[in-house]
Amino acid sequence: MQGLVFFDDGRGHFGPMTDLRSAVDLRSGILTTAERLSRDVGLPTIGMVVPRALEGVVAAAHPNLAVNMLPEGDGPFLVLNARLLELPTGGLPAMGTAVVDPDDQSIGAALLDRPALRSLFEDGELPDDVAMTTSADLILARAAWDVFATAGSRVASDLHLLAAEIGATIDPQTRGATVLGDHPVWVSDSAEIDPGVVLDAREGAIFIGPQVHLGIHAACHGPCAMLEGTRIADHATIKANTVIGPYCRIGGEVGGTVFQGFANKSHDGHLGDSWVGSWVNLGAATVNSNLLNTYSEVTMRLTPGGPRIRSGRQFLGCVIGDHAKTAIGTRIMTGTMIGTGAMVATSTPPPVTTPAFSWLTDAGTRSYRFEKFIDVARSVMGRREISLEIAVEDRLRVLHAEATAERGS
Repeated sequence: MQGLVFFDDGRGHFGPMTDLRSAVDLRSGILTTAERLSRDVGLPTIGMVVPRALEGVVAAAHPNLAVNMLPEGDGPFLVLNARLLELPTGGLPAMGTAVVDPDDQSIGAALLDRPALRSLFEDGELPDDVAMTTSADLILARAAWDVFATAGSRVASDLHLLAAEIGATIDPQTRGATVLGDHPVWVSDSAEIDPGVVLDAREGAIFIGPQVHLGIHAACHGPCAMLEGTRIADHATIKANTVIGPYCRIGGEVGGTVFQGFANKSHDGHLGDSWVGSWVNLGAATVNSNLLNTYSEVTMRLTPGGPRIRSGRQFLGCVIGDHAKTAIGTRIMTGTMIGTGAMVATSTPPPVTTPAFSWLTDAGTRSYRFEKFIDVARSVMGRREISLEIAVEDRLRVLHAEATAERGS
């Protein structure tokens, strides 16, 4: 096969998490979806088809890939949906065929020649001569919780996919940690483990990546993963089904939550069953609710003016977009969405749907002035010696204009 091409059909309801990235770059385990599927099929990713609004930021994030352009070669090309969390159990399709979702006919996987791939790039559809079969085995994410609420279940399988790259397991007990249980525990030889750390692998695997620091008396309950450069504060409790992306600062109690990376929750406070974007900062004592007092199913609106979606879940916290900030003592209610670039500084809980670039105080809500926002973003990223890409700034400017127009301010 020539290589792997991802097709982002834009059909998922992921709220602010796909404002600045394709669905294929969502962290759905230790790995992003793209990283997992590429390793699973043993093929290099050579191209992506993404919504036009995301073309610039995706191309900036993947400078070596053909984004919305035909990759070189005659094929065959394996095409996988960007929302496909795992490979179909029935195997990959044969040449000139596609496996589609039985409910909405979304393309899950296809093996195409160059003309058929061109049709997909240009029209977003497969030509008539591609044979399509339905499969109930396709695991396509449809909403945010399909990604973050299942990430813990992929820690062990992702660890297996990474085994050849990361080498043998480092015995954490020789690093000073107390280890419980029999599930796999992998600790990088460059990780730093302080006295009193407990790694509880009785219920699932644990991954501690390079340059991770686990503070004094921190407890990590598997399945969970801490990725490169992350620092876990003294006495922090990392509960099961949590994946903390690279270069985060985490304290307090966190469970069932995914951090995309480069985010801070440095202080005490509970965060449960939630999804946190990049460059987010949660002020000290920020807490969230992940369960209704009625114990009923949580419904959630992931975009302002969008549909209220039934989650099928009793436990569901919040989805927080990139570059959002909360002040000290912020209380976030069950099923809350906080949009990209929002600033929450209120003594009462923010609305359960907080639009992008909202500036919330007790005096009311206004738009976060863009030039001020972008100055702060550059400053925050500069502290990690990372520059704001021009394509990302352009996309943020568009998002800000859209949000301001919707608010009429």
